Amino acid sequence: MTARVTERLRRAILDGELELGDALSEDKLATILGVSRSPVREAFTALEQQGLIDIRPQRGSFVFLPTNEDTNNLCEFRRMIELESMRLAMQRKRGETLAAMKAAAQDMQAAIESGDNLRSAGADTEFHAVAIENSGNPYLINAYRLVSGKVAALRSHRSTLPTREQASAEHFAIIAKLETGDLDGALDALGTHILKMAERYSLEPAPTRVGATRSGRASRNASLDHIGPLPD
Repeated sequence: MTARVTERLRRAILDGELELGDALSEDKLATILGVSRSPVREAFTALEQQGLIDIRPQRGSFVFLPTNEDTNNLCEFRRMIELESMRLAMQRKRGETLAAMKAAAQDMQAAIESGDNLRSAGADTEFHAVAIENSGNPYLINAYRLVSGKVAALRSHRSTLPTREQASAEHFAIIAKLETGDLDGALDALGTHILKMAERYSLEPAPTRVGATRSGRASRNASLDHIGPLPD
């Protein structure tokens, strides 16, 4: 039950059903999902470990809401992990990596053209996951999982049409360099692409929020009514 509740809330955050910074009610979610408080509380703990929920004693639980500094740090971490993963993936599974990256890039572009924002965000995530999974290094894979949820949530919450189009073009440029054997050029392009996330997904200021968290960042109380009960 805890695993089901955790995955349901994780998807709600990643797919934009819950907004970044939303205040979450243990009691209300338990009622809506048709479960006791215990699996909801355990799900909050699991999602906190994934960086998706911020639990503050005596204040409550909130969907994560990083500052610009947090986002900059996230980009720096991603850059270190993804560049080395790409290098290893091209050494160990070049053909498989290129084919999967091209499929993800094409899927993202098709989703952009059809106006499917959620699908384009998912394809963007898949493009970057390919090199990680094909690196063959379990330590790199596990390290990236520490932040993959946050990155995916930022894509679904903060990506606009211009940023999606820019990111898509950059994906194809990276692939083109890899296909010609210009690994160094591809790595430089990938590093620049990743660091642009800090600018594209800037979270400050956030004028749509009401209220404020302890850190001064805005938050709101989520209605949660649209979440619905757990599926059978």
